[in-house]
Amino acid sequence: MAALALEAPAEPPTLDGGLPLLGHLTDFFRDPVKLLRDGYNKRGPIFSFRMGGRRMVVLLGPDNNRFVFQETDKLLSIRESMPFFHKMFSPNFYSFAEMEEYLRQRAVIMPRFKASAMKQYVPVMAEESMALAYSLGDSGEFDLVQTLGPVVMDIAAHSFMGRDFKQKLGHEFFDLFRDFSGGMEFVLPLWVPTRKMRKSQAAKRKLHRILTDWIAERRRNPVEPADFFQDIVAATYPDGTPIADELIIHMILLLVWAGHETTTGQVSWALIDILQNPGYRETLQGELQQILGSTSGADMSWDQAIAMQKMDLALRETERLHPVAFTMIRKAAADFEREGYQVHKGDWVLLAPSVSHRMSEVFTAPDEYRPERFDTERADAKVESNSLIGFGGGMHRCAGVNFARMEMKVLLAVLLQRYDMQLIDEPRPIAGAGTYWPAQPCRVRYRRRKLEEAAPADIAALAAAAGCPAHAKGGA
Repeated sequence: MAALALEAPAEPPTLDGGLPLLGHLTDFFRDPVKLLRDGYNKRGPIFSFRMGGRRMVVLLGPDNNRFVFQETDKLLSIRESMPFFHKMFSPNFYSFAEMEEYLRQRAVIMPRFKASAMKQYVPVMAEESMALAYSLGDSGEFDLVQTLGPVVMDIAAHSFMGRDFKQKLGHEFFDLFRDFSGGMEFVLPLWVPTRKMRKSQAAKRKLHRILTDWIAERRRNPVEPADFFQDIVAATYPDGTPIADELIIHMILLLVWAGHETTTGQVSWALIDILQNPGYRETLQGELQQILGSTSGADMSWDQAIAMQKMDLALRETERLHPVAFTMIRKAAADFEREGYQVHKGDWVLLAPSVSHRMSEVFTAPDEYRPERFDTERADAKVESNSLIGFGGGMHRCAGVNFARMEMKVLLAVLLQRYDMQLIDEPRPIAGAGTYWPAQPCRVRYRRRKLEEAAPADIAALAAAAGCPAHAKGGA
């Protein structure tokens, strides 16, 4: 008797509609989040659609997130998923290098974001945040992205390259980076000489010249104590091999570029969420009063920033509701089956935090702003692994996630401590498939707060309660 043939896995359910040849290309670039949410509502957590000649397979939910992160560099390729990265940086740089080289480069960067290294950045973050407050004065209006974006860039330039670099270049550096970021091209072939691609490549050449000169200057005149840039210039691979100048330049550009693209949007959405939820805003201001007292925040310490646990919850909730990286993409390196569906080699595989973060089977009341849902001290808190992926996950999770969260905490703390604020415009996401920032204008009206005098907070006790190891063991 012949053996029964195994039933072949089904193809992922396909979205209806689309245009001949183009498929859902125009729908995606008009409103990608709407397309992905419609796909989930109609087809479930696994579905497909076409963009031109590409088949896109969408995987949603924590289990699928975990699968994609685990299979990256195995069944799924990150190197082939973003060809623009090769043009902006190098095919052999960081996540897009072969695994052995990626791990060597990662070993250079990661120690710079450990807690022991992070402590030196908080005073820089406070200084740049206070510079913004001084420029704003006592009252007025400001546009979120236009105002907070340069501050995020100033924090990065000051933290990663030193005060002297930031003072020398100022906002020329910011403008160059905006042009450089225009190299993120998802649709057109990279050889097409569009205006934004020409500007991106011109900015890249100028940034490389600037940083080459800066590396040479730091080798001639090293600074003491060493800052981030001095450490990178002097760093070696774990085996003692010197790091090429070009790689140092790529590392700096990646950290500033990735941090600015993500953090500018995320901190803007965080402030929007806080201002739209006055009850939680009062909770945050109460926490700040307890930790900072009536001080301005100019001398904010690491312990004080760590103690802002309510602010941590607010940032995680905004990451859930408004993930700036609304999709993450890989390319199938081989045929495989997922949950009974066939994925073919060459398919593009999408995760969508913008949809997964609002699945009702994962988060209670998913469209509501509830920061306390991430409070692990609460009995009703339910935070499933890989359910929050705004900064990625697995081996390729954003290296600077803790830096980004810390700078957002400090910047928001200074603004909330100093000002009463209200939104003027109705916030909405930027149109199209770019980085999911709030659309402009999104203005805030502000007035200086009258702070009550308060006794200084017991920072050691607050930090211990927050789990700071130095204080939990009775350290100074």
